[in-house]
Order: sequence, then structure tokens, then C-alpha cells
Amino acid sequence: GALMWNLGKVIDTPEVSRVFIGSFWDEPLSNDEQRRLFESEENDLYTALAQLPRSAAVRKLNDLIKRARLAKVHAYLIDHLKRKMPSMLGKEKKQKEMIAGLTTIYKEIARDRNVALGDFPDPSMMQEKLKGCNFSNFKKIDKRKMDELENMLSIEVPKLLVMIPSETERAEAAGLSQVGTQASPFAVMKIGGKTEASVFENQWYRPPDLDLYTDQFNSLGPDHAGKVSGQKAKVKLVESKLPSNVLHRIWTLSDVDKDGSLTHYEFALAMHFISMKLEGHDLPDKLPPCMLPYHEQEESETGM
Repeated sequence: GALMWNLGKVIDTPEVSRVFIGSFWDEPLSNDEQRRLFESEENDLYTALAQLPRSAAVRKLNDLIKRARLAKVHAYLIDHLKRKMPSMLGKEKKQKEMIAGLTTIYKEIARDRNVALGDFPDPSMMQEKLKGCNFSNFKKIDKRKMDELENMLSIEVPKLLVMIPSETERAEAAGLSQVGTQASPFAVMKIGGKTEASVFENQWYRPPDLDLYTDQFNSLGPDHAGKVSGQKAKVKLVESKLPSNVLHRIWTLSDVDKDGSLTHYEFALAMHFISMKLEGHDLPDKLPPCMLPYHEQEESETGM
């Protein structure tokens, strides 16, 4: 929270900027205790990226609000500087004093006019610009134009905001290509992660040894159909400390029937691919036919 707030003061936007925290690589996590935070942040980041084309109107409206509020405080500042100038003697001295104390003037205007300090321009930049000006020549504030500006900010802009669908509605209605249709407890809003379909080791392209993983599978408490749920399997798979985008790919390869649960064979497949990844090899794009369950291989060979 403190990081987001401090960066919001540095980044020139109408709102406090969102900061995403995560581990965006495909190797085991060094700090697995932060997995839940990383998963949440990763989902939020890819959701935000997917929503960029649909939030263009909101960004344009934010820019309009920012310009209007800047014009408002600028007008108040010019009016304040003109009113504080002496009518006869000491104009140059007073002008220099006000330029030097510009930050104090900002605070006075913010208090008297009920505007946010964050709306004011950078004081150092403004001091440089004001050095070449004669405050006595500034025009008086135009009350009618200021009323129109206030009406725009307080009445017209809220009307525009109502016309723009909320981000929640947009997310529900949008068909995001980043979200796969496969059931997976590791799904994140992105396409695969790092490109890993490059070089494969043939020694891994074989059915897994079921006996190696029987005890681990049984310890998860399979149901009467001989399957473990995604949440139960997740507890075991995250022990690898591989990041969630990699485990999502492993799940997608291993959950052959796409039912969100793992059979003994599918669980062995998942563990086999985890070992493959931990050995530094790339995962295949799709499950090789030779690694399909036996009944699936028969159907594939007969064209059924």
C-alpha cells in the first residue's frame, strides 16, 4: 500500500497507480510462501492488460478530468498572485517573495478554494515560468467560466461516467482470449507464459511410471471414481515450487478428459511433467499421443 501511494505521487496520473508484485519467470519460486499473493497479482495484471482496449473511454475521460482540474487550480493561482500585488511601490520585491513561497501559496489556495494539492503543477517548474511574468498584467478570474468549469466537473462528467460500463461488467461480458476453457486450479489470465515449445528431450516422451506415484496419489484420498479433485491435487503439485503459470500448463497437459480432476494416470502424468520441468526441459505444446492413457491411444489409432 505504501509503495502504491508513493509511486502515485511520482507518476503523473489522476489516480494512484496500481503496482503489481509477482514472480514472472518459469523457474521454481525461491519464496514459496508468497505464492498466493503472486497468483492474485498475476491474475490482476493480465486482467488489466486484457481490459486495456475496452477501457480507452475511461482513460480519455480521466485525461479530460485531469486537464480541467489543472486549469481550475491554474486560474485560482493567477488570481491569487494578481490580488496580492501592491498597487504602487514594492511590486518587484513582492513578486519575488511570492515566487519563493509558491508552495505556501499552493497550500493557502488549496485550503481556501477546497481543491486538492495534487492538482497543482510542479512548483519548481511553475517558479521558473513565473520569473518572466509581470503579475500586475494577469487578468482577473472570469467567474462565469469558472462556474461552467465547476459545472462540468460536478455534473457533466458524472453523467459521462454513468454512460461508461463499469470494469466489472466489461470483464464479465468480454471474451478474453487469455483465459483457457480447460478446468485448472492454476489458471491465470495469460497465454501460456514463456514460450517453451522449442527443444524437447525424447527420454521424457513416454508414459509415466504409475508405481512411482501410487503412494502419493492414495495419500490425497481419491473418491469412489478413483479421482482426486483439483484442489486436493494442487496441494501436492505446489510442493514443486514451480510458478502457477507453469503448473497451469502441466495441469492442462495432464487432465486428459478436462473434468477438473485427476485419475491415477493423470496424476502420474502431472508429476512426470513436473520432474521434466525441474530437470530444465521444455514442456510440449500438447500431450504426445504416446503419452495418452491406453484406452485413449486405442481410440486415437482407430479414429474413434
